[in-house]
Amino acid sequence: MHARLRVLLLLCCISGLIITSCSAKGDPNQMKINSNQELSESERKAALKEIESERIQAMNTMGLHILQQMGAKGKADGNNLLISPYSITAAIGMAYNGSVGETRREMAEVMGWSGLEMEQVNAFQAALQQLLTHPGKGIEVGIANSMWVKDGIPVVEAYQTAVQQTYEAEIRTLNGQPAQAKEEINQWVKQHTEGMIPNLMQEPPAKEALMILVNAIAFDGNWMYEFDPEYTTDEEFKLANGKELSVRMMHQTKQFQYLENEDWQAVRLPYGDGQMHLLVVLPREGRTLDEIQQQLLDDPKRLDRGSEYSLVELSLPRFRAEYGMNLKETLQQMGMEMAFDPYAANFTEMISPGPNLQTYIGQVVHRAVMEVSEQGTVAAASTLLGMAAGSAPPTDPVRMEVNRPFMVAVVDKSTGAWLFAGNVNQPEEIPSR
Repeated sequence: MHARLRVLLLLCCISGLIITSCSAKGDPNQMKINSNQELSESERKAALKEIESERIQAMNTMGLHILQQMGAKGKADGNNLLISPYSITAAIGMAYNGSVGETRREMAEVMGWSGLEMEQVNAFQAALQQLLTHPGKGIEVGIANSMWVKDGIPVVEAYQTAVQQTYEAEIRTLNGQPAQAKEEINQWVKQHTEGMIPNLMQEPPAKEALMILVNAIAFDGNWMYEFDPEYTTDEEFKLANGKELSVRMMHQTKQFQYLENEDWQAVRLPYGDGQMHLLVVLPREGRTLDEIQQQLLDDPKRLDRGSEYSLVELSLPRFRAEYGMNLKETLQQMGMEMAFDPYAANFTEMISPGPNLQTYIGQVVHRAVMEVSEQGTVAAASTLLGMAAGSAPPTDPVRMEVNRPFMVAVVDKSTGAWLFAGNVNQPEEIPSR
């Protein structure tokens, strides 16, 4: 009897996806930073037509679900959490192109793609990538995708074409030596995240690994209004366990888009010419991030209603946040189960089926890094802002002192997409370079 090979798909999200086979018995290109040539108004409108708000909301909600679940698991350690909802979506999207039947249905359900043809999903992904990589002055966004394949693997031609056309993916040869494969992939990721993620793969891929799909995103945004370093001071940040941590606290008073209620305060700090912004959500004293995120899951548009420009006296820590995790269990809990089943998963539109071949997802590995300073934000995983004119600023500014755990998201204004999202429980100092 022939041994049946199980081809393992391992999603690694800066992002990436690894495919492995096992017995049933037991010189990289530079990342394309956003083009200096801006999209024309007609090009931008054409791309926006392909992006339905429901798809964006589904992507952001998926990110919230992951943050909430990972937060519950790590509640005791109080570590920072950081993900890229966009990067995870792109990596899963590449795998989704090869899925069939019930495997595809479950993936679509979790990702918010139910009822869409594959061509619609790919048009959405391609349009979103085009818009995100042309964010306007003062912002750089680099997105790169690659497919690493061992020699001789029967990749379906239509699948390879779709991945290249939709994601502009590089096709690369996967080294047969696991240690060398790890080194080459980590070098590619390092280069495509501007050096911020040098070691995505902590361990070499299994010797049986046949394919790896990788998506990398890097973000570098300058504030529209920089914080003056002269006003940055040492202050106390109260941790969730009641202890205090000394942090470098930045200060400025400006008109920002602002929203508050009895449970939280939220402010949007624009980058560049306003095409993207950092959303900061601060729970009121006595409230937790988990409670706030559950409110947002129950009512996803809550952050968008009633927001207005206010004079805000803002105190915000300088910080660095980094987090890496395996998302397999979280995605299974969200309903993506069959894709991980070595006997039931169906990815026959990715790898040509054979009598001794079965393809499934084995892991989902994600790592993201963010640094926020007086000049702006640098982050990696592997429409002008109209200042309201007319009414004079209020005499007394709204005070928002971010001196306890808070949530952040890097948001694209035109689409509402969250490039990055995280919980900052314990601000880390930015290392000197």
